[in-house]
Amino acid sequence: MRRRSTMAALALAALVLLPAAALAAAPVTPAGWRVDPAGTEISVSQAVAGFQGPMGAALSPDGRWLIGASSGAARYESADLFDLAAHQRTSYVGYDARLGQAAFYGAAWSQDGKTAYVSGGGQNVVHVLSRSGRELSETGTIAASTFPAGLALGRTPRGERLFVANNLSALGAANPPGHQVTVIDPATQQVETTIDLGAALEPLGVALDRTGAQAYVTNWMGRSVSVIDTAAEAKIADIELSPATNPDKADHPSAVVANPVRDEVYTANANSDTVSVIDTTTDSVAATVDVTLVPSGPKGSNPIGLGVSPDGHALYVALAGENAIAVVDVDAREVIGFIPTAWYPTAVSVTPDGRRLVVTNANASGAGPNPCGGLTPLTTCGGVDPDTQYSGSMIKGSVQIVHIPRAARLRSMTRQVLRNNQIRARRRHMPRAARAIRHVIYVIRENRTYDQVLGDLPKGDGDPSLTLFKDDSAPNAHALAERFAIFDNFYADAEVSADGHNWITQANATDYVDKTWPINYSPRPRGGQRAYDFEDVPFAQQFATEFLPQDPAVIRAAAAQTVGYLWDNAWAQGKTYRSYGEYTRFLGFLPTCQKTGHTSDTTHLHGHTDESYPGYSLRCSDHVDRFPEWEREFRQFEADGQLPALSIVRLPNDHTDGTRPGSATPEAYVADNDLALGKMVETLSRSRYWRDTVMLVTEDDAQNGPDHVDAHRTIALMISAYNRRGGVDSTHYDTASMIATAEDLLGLPPMTIVDQRVQRMWRLFGHHPDLRPYRARQPEVTPFGDPGAPTNPDSAPMAHQSASWDLTREDATPEIALNQAIWKSVRGRQSRMPHPRHEHIIGIRSTDEADELHERAAR
Repeated sequence: MRRRSTMAALALAALVLLPAAALAAAPVTPAGWRVDPAGTEISVSQAVAGFQGPMGAALSPDGRWLIGASSGAARYESADLFDLAAHQRTSYVGYDARLGQAAFYGAAWSQDGKTAYVSGGGQNVVHVLSRSGRELSETGTIAASTFPAGLALGRTPRGERLFVANNLSALGAANPPGHQVTVIDPATQQVETTIDLGAALEPLGVALDRTGAQAYVTNWMGRSVSVIDTAAEAKIADIELSPATNPDKADHPSAVVANPVRDEVYTANANSDTVSVIDTTTDSVAATVDVTLVPSGPKGSNPIGLGVSPDGHALYVALAGENAIAVVDVDAREVIGFIPTAWYPTAVSVTPDGRRLVVTNANASGAGPNPCGGLTPLTTCGGVDPDTQYSGSMIKGSVQIVHIPRAARLRSMTRQVLRNNQIRARRRHMPRAARAIRHVIYVIRENRTYDQVLGDLPKGDGDPSLTLFKDDSAPNAHALAERFAIFDNFYADAEVSADGHNWITQANATDYVDKTWPINYSPRPRGGQRAYDFEDVPFAQQFATEFLPQDPAVIRAAAAQTVGYLWDNAWAQGKTYRSYGEYTRFLGFLPTCQKTGHTSDTTHLHGHTDESYPGYSLRCSDHVDRFPEWEREFRQFEADGQLPALSIVRLPNDHTDGTRPGSATPEAYVADNDLALGKMVETLSRSRYWRDTVMLVTEDDAQNGPDHVDAHRTIALMISAYNRRGGVDSTHYDTASMIATAEDLLGLPPMTIVDQRVQRMWRLFGHHPDLRPYRARQPEVTPFGDPGAPTNPDSAPMAHQSASWDLTREDATPEIALNQAIWKSVRGRQSRMPHPRHEHIIGIRSTDEADELHERAAR
């Protein structure tokens, strides 16, 4: 999911009850949001399976049981049963991703509370589950077209029916969008009919109105809702939620819920931070409610879950981006307060007595260092599932029970939410010298932690025992940090490259990204169930309904937020910009690494991209292929004085090719990446632009290794003539801080609530320039791309496994195994898989067992 905790992980027992008051200190997200949930929080241990990434949930009619649909990136997705009276998860059914099994988003209960239904996503089924006491078991599956998502169960003129929104129309490389709803008779568990909604707009949520006469389906990519006549079992209308004059009023409608006593249905519009009120007597929009903490500001609250009080007077909205529930007065059509939640609330229900809220959060209230991770140094762990140690799958969800507050208590909670979420932007005053900056070069690399590369720097907060890439393979990274600034408290907002390249270019990841990237990353059979569509995608994968409000000629892909990306921001403000390899597609059929960076014709990158600069491909060298092409254009800009205000440069090869036989070693790939960066800085520092340019460098995520502070701590460099020599800045920064710094330098407005509020990186920005040039260091390890670069022999550690991995696209490999291969390549075949220093890890048995576990996981 999205923002993770940077405090040490909470050691949870197999079933854990966490009263909020019991937390000694509330954790914070990478962006600095304080996580301090109200009420009682229930979670499960990282050491047990299931409940990873719950995106949907349903409360039983009697209010006693909660069923969750968990579709995280772990091996086991799950249907999770919680006994709310006992405050514990009592049972779960696991779905093994390696066998093609799945769970996704949709959940519903029968009226007697004995049967539950959970959508099967890419398994193309609905799971039928039986509750017997405190136990949950699967009693069958019902085929339900392609990628079933939202569910609605209720009585209609044709009797009880289960409506299933089919999100896709086929499983395949292009994620062809769905346009159907499957209708199931729960008595016979047979499909009665399939309803065609017309336009293919990825239907997601579905709800029956209070009478059961009509069903309402959110079109995730359509800014619209389709209406179904349940007697005729046919679509009868489409409701446009956004007027033509204000297209971003209701973008990405996701959750939908009906009022139990009024003729109204509500949709949560995730990208627009609004809720649409639909009058079911006229099937028209009666109102649109702004649910942001700060009205009229940037977006990013991400409303994605809805619940209505039994009396119909209050609507509760899960704001995933603010870690809060917005309380809406239905009569007044306005927000009257906020309730703090745990991390990334995804669903909210109200108990039948109207006294309590039940909130499902994608994350519990803590993350921290990855326990028993593949690359930490101690040998004191054993018997721990590697899924619990990888940044993409280590964090469990939680269920939160909150008594609905009275007015005075709600006001107090609202103040707490405002404090938690840093509503007053923590901007350090921009130094006067920064006004001299006219250009930003933004360099994006792949997947390293701080400790892996800079942990051996004596000044920073590093752990040298974790440093794999030292001066012999990364001399420039060390020299640049020591000269220009060491940022040892900088965090990636993302877990993996799918959300990483969105965070690093949007200061956000949309609900589409957060719901679907774990499916792409889970260990499924080759081909998977959902394609990678989180960066630049072909025109065929874009939606005519998803255009940029500021420029309707630009059509967006599903992953894009309403305001678009950093280059869209630059375009809107009249700033010049250019991309080198970011959001381009590598044309692999070409024989060389030239003329390979292609971008879609319908984006603002078209015409602003160096198409001779290679996109992501590990067969192209950073210092032989990418740097010379960037330098060629830079020299041209130096000659004509036309250097763009913003340059975005992708240097991906520190990702490495693992230990694939015949490929360059991990150290050679890192040396290649490091030398390219050093040469870029040398070129800049010897140019006419050294006085008025800042180069910002970071990783898209930190998934390829551990860190003794946090699994999301990563590398950040701020390089300019104004940076104070030899300084250390331990201020809490994140990916969005770097974007915000670039925006301030270039006079761009913030794109989201995150880059609006975060700290800017000004502390070590001096008053007077030091114009001495930088001289690139040559790594001792021969870099990939040069003759004689070391390669992996057939006998390299884990060479056989590496040969079968897909390294043509970022993160298509099994990351835990890739981490292990890199470790053994650098530290030696016989080196033990190391484990973390964490005093509360449960289930520890022996070092030998831990090594065997990690070897098995890698195999």
